[in-house]
Amino acid sequence: MSIEALLEQHPDLRHFLYIRGFLVTSHPGISPEGFPFFGAWKHTELNGVHVWAHPLTGFHFVSDSHRTCFLLGHAYNPFTMQTDEQQLLEPLLEHYGTDDFYDHVDQLTGIFLLGIIEDSQLTFLVDPAGMQSACHGLVDGHFHLASHPQMVADLHGLQMDAFVTRLIEYKWYRRVMGGYLPAALTPFSELKRVVPNHAYVTSFTDGTTEHRRFYPIKELAEVASRSEYEDIIAEAAKILQSNMELVTRKWPEPWISLTGGIDSNTTFAAANGVYDKVRAFSYLSAPKEVPDCEAAEKIARRFGVPWRVFRIPEDTSGLDRFDEKAAIIRHNNGYVALENDNELRKRVALEADCPAEVEIKSWVSETIRAYWYKHYGRRTMPALSAKLFRNLYKIFILNRGLAHEIDQVFAEYIDEFEYAAVPRQYPPADLHFNEVTWGSWGGLNISEMKFCFDITIIYNNRRFLDLMFKVPLEKRISDQHHLDIKRYLNPELSDMGIRVVNLKETRFRAFALNVLFTINSILPGGRAWS
Repeated sequence: MSIEALLEQHPDLRHFLYIRGFLVTSHPGISPEGFPFFGAWKHTELNGVHVWAHPLTGFHFVSDSHRTCFLLGHAYNPFTMQTDEQQLLEPLLEHYGTDDFYDHVDQLTGIFLLGIIEDSQLTFLVDPAGMQSACHGLVDGHFHLASHPQMVADLHGLQMDAFVTRLIEYKWYRRVMGGYLPAALTPFSELKRVVPNHAYVTSFTDGTTEHRRFYPIKELAEVASRSEYEDIIAEAAKILQSNMELVTRKWPEPWISLTGGIDSNTTFAAANGVYDKVRAFSYLSAPKEVPDCEAAEKIARRFGVPWRVFRIPEDTSGLDRFDEKAAIIRHNNGYVALENDNELRKRVALEADCPAEVEIKSWVSETIRAYWYKHYGRRTMPALSAKLFRNLYKIFILNRGLAHEIDQVFAEYIDEFEYAAVPRQYPPADLHFNEVTWGSWGGLNISEMKFCFDITIIYNNRRFLDLMFKVPLEKRISDQHHLDIKRYLNPELSDMGIRVVNLKETRFRAFALNVLFTINSILPGGRAWS
């Protein structure tokens, strides 16, 4: 059964289709009625550009005599302590076209797409790690900028790209972070993913879109003394603490997703001072998650934060219309995530049972924790190359033909998105994790999680990331900087000594993966960049 037919039979499920999504387009002929908007989406015309927003999508804009600045999603500023998007947009509108514009952009935390319409062109960008997924392209002679590629496909009858079809059928496609597409690919050749830290400019006159990197482009000086390091830790901790305070101002009762891991521990520490304004939750979907739940309960109880555990059913029999809701989730993702039933049961169960309006998630933290180095048990990484990016993406040891095709995809991507110009203090492996893994896999998954509730991430701030990239790599690999931030924010929590090690971080697993990584690096591949 098609999704359109399914939603005709279950009209009360229509709001789940592209939930919290958006479409920005020059196309004047999009119908508000019927599939996929069903007359429920908000429509606004700005300077001849049509903005369609799901009823739960935040949409804000300010205008002057010749331009409009808008934001889809949410943002807050830990330096000015502002949570109102209208106020946040005003300096961006004022400074657009000047050197100060990106300084203001870099202050923002949140999950968002930012756009500026001036004359016959649109400038747009996404949050630092691409947690707001977005794609762009020229379809039916008109520009489209959408949260979900499948939405554009539904509107214009696009078919999945043949290469993508072959890739997702590869038997190891779901290994290494799960199913997601490499580089800037989407399921459809007509659309490309919006890569974080690049400003895109689209001309409505000739239909062209260009982009340039605006971050990271400035050299950073690595900390050279203990006092410098302590200052960095204090400054970074204060950004997280300010972000957490802003979250409690923006939402009446935000929920922290809490485990025994270092990321959510540090997030919980950042709430020190506002523990009376937050709640915490964990979910239990497999026996391996019991230690995390026990640790979360102990932490929450110690600091008086209300905590709940949501037990995910082992089968779908008790979940209302699971098959129908799972079909919508798969459709929203464009059929490339290939989630297992356990992940889908989590989404459906949490949507039904968890009353949270917003989850405070601890993602993006891994960017500055040198995730790929830990994952593969390495102290160093090879130089920037298409082969490196392919090896970090998936394992292709037994399919060299597909490996070479992925090399070509990444070779073009590395050139197009200016990775060779990135300062040395931002290692290629970390940039890959932030802009490819987070930007593609992460954005896809955040969009999926919005099926349950809204998501915010206090680490998703470029100034915070810059501070952490000043820390020596060995401290980032060891997580010493994270532990020091947690101690700064909440010494008592630090003294509890709670840390549940992710099964993916065990030494033996890292050793085995490093063997595969090394073999993959030795086998023939793409060219290197100097």
